[in-house]
Amino acid sequence: MILVLVLLVAAFAVVNVSEVPISLLFTTVHWPLVLVILVSVVAGALITFLVSMGTSMKQKREHRHEIDVASKEIDDLREENKSLKRRINNVSSKNDQKIEEL
Repeated sequence: MILVLVLLVAAFAVVNVSEVPISLLFTTVHWPLVLVILVSVVAGALITFLVSMGTSMKQKREHRHEIDVASKEIDDLREENKSLKRRINNVSSKNDQKIEEL
């Protein structure tokens, strides 16, 4: 897909070799249209890449935070499970003692 896009841009750029004026803040330069097209495509690709990297890094941070929260919750639940098992064992032991007394 990307190769097709590159070929189309290259073909379009080769057909358009005439010079065009480019107005920069305080001056005007004349560049070949092929150069303007290629620079624009590269700049667009670079901006798209940078924006997507920022979004990707933000998502990774969010996922990492969610994993940390879930891990802490799992640890808390394991501790609660151990505590409840101890309570069950204590109650069971007391019941066994009462049964033996009877």
